[in-house]
Amino acid sequence: MAKKENNANFSRLLRKIKSKPLERELGFGKNLALDARLMNSDGSFNVERERISPWDNIYYHLISMPWRHFLALIFGFFLLLNIFFSSLYLLIGVEHFNGVQLGDTLHNFMQAFFFSSQTLTTVGYGHISPNGFVISILASVESFFGLLAFALMTGLLYGRFSRPSARIFFSDHMLVAPYRDGQGLMFRMANTSKSELIETEVQLLLVINQREENGALSRKFYPLNLEISKISFFSLSWTVVHALNDQSPIQHFSSQDLIDGNVEVLVLVKGTDETTQQQVHTRRSYVATDIVWNARFSPIVDQTAKGVPRLITKKIDQHDLLQD
Repeated sequence: MAKKENNANFSRLLRKIKSKPLERELGFGKNLALDARLMNSDGSFNVERERISPWDNIYYHLISMPWRHFLALIFGFFLLLNIFFSSLYLLIGVEHFNGVQLGDTLHNFMQAFFFSSQTLTTVGYGHISPNGFVISILASVESFFGLLAFALMTGLLYGRFSRPSARIFFSDHMLVAPYRDGQGLMFRMANTSKSELIETEVQLLLVINQREENGALSRKFYPLNLEISKISFFSLSWTVVHALNDQSPIQHFSSQDLIDGNVEVLVLVKGTDETTQQQVHTRRSYVATDIVWNARFSPIVDQTAKGVPRLITKKIDQHDLLQD
């Protein structure tokens, strides 16, 4: 850690904060990531966990991977399983099948492959059937594996479709903008799902490097009070504002002060999805370089020809710099 403390960002005298930090442990530690962010901008934690076995997080990866990767993996598994059993049928001999027209090796393999796919999916067209004890046993074993495989795939598909998620779109930047008689630290978010979020709540946590009395650096966590922290219905956009007043831990901080302290703002949003009646949540992280000073968000809500409010999501980060 001594090497990190010699970094130019930490060589300046860090601004002191009057308010007290959170005393409870949040799970991030105090002496780690002094010069790096705790959470990535997409809400994933910037942590690498040592794997104990290759199957540690297999369910997580299967549920969370992109659909194109999931479908390709399922098709590849189906293809490999058929190739495996087709090879066994070929070793036993396709002459033990009723309805097979013998030919060269490739021809025999393709007939065994199509029989395997019919057996694995329990389709059974009937023009090819096993004739013999050994090959019938193998077909029975393949049917058993087919039932297990399709039960597993069905469960994974259900898990992917039923997994609740908050489709919230965040602005790429936080702004320091005029707010009431002073300034406010704010960002904007929008609900992009057709399903409404009810009883939606947002929490902001300031993470900043502070120097202890013994001179050591540590990460401190300060809750940021919000103008509005909870709304009943999240239908359009929501500009979340933290007033930079006497209750703010960073009231008179400058842009350089935030950079020197390696400031990071963690955002946690949670609410209840009205369709599934399940609680959903999402996260976002902003660092000091994501903060734009003396700017104001542009309007993103207009009206359709019928007078219905329309949310222009692609403009959620659009802002205008103000004249000094």
